[in-house]
Amino acid sequence: MKGLKLVNGDLVFDENGELEMVSDDDEIVQNLEMILSTQLGEFQLDETIGLDRSNILTKQFDEEQAHYDIVETLMQEDRVAEVREIIFTPNKKNRRMSVDVTVVKTDGSAVSLEGVTVDA
Repeated sequence: MKGLKLVNGDLVFDENGELEMVSDDDEIVQNLEMILSTQLGEFQLDETIGLDRSNILTKQFDEEQAHYDIVETLMQEDRVAEVREIIFTPNKKNRRMSVDVTVVKTDGSAVSLEGVTVDA
């Protein structure tokens, strides 16, 4: 698949003023990052897309429950067959949480996402 390239939620233009595109693994990684960065219910056109952050933004962080929520969220992407690994990196000083994730696509290949903020 192809999609419009986004950086920090903004469209990217090349030196000629044309919209840049992403495809293949870059496109699925971008899509997964967007799903994780979207709070469940935030996207008004489809309120079932996004991550329920209630188990991530608690004082008593439950990694097992947060792991389940991340897996459930990533499975919203039809091209994901399995979530292989999730690594949580909390920053208690700034009250931020980021994750590194490896997923297996339906074609059997794996892609990784690194440092996706899931608490903003």
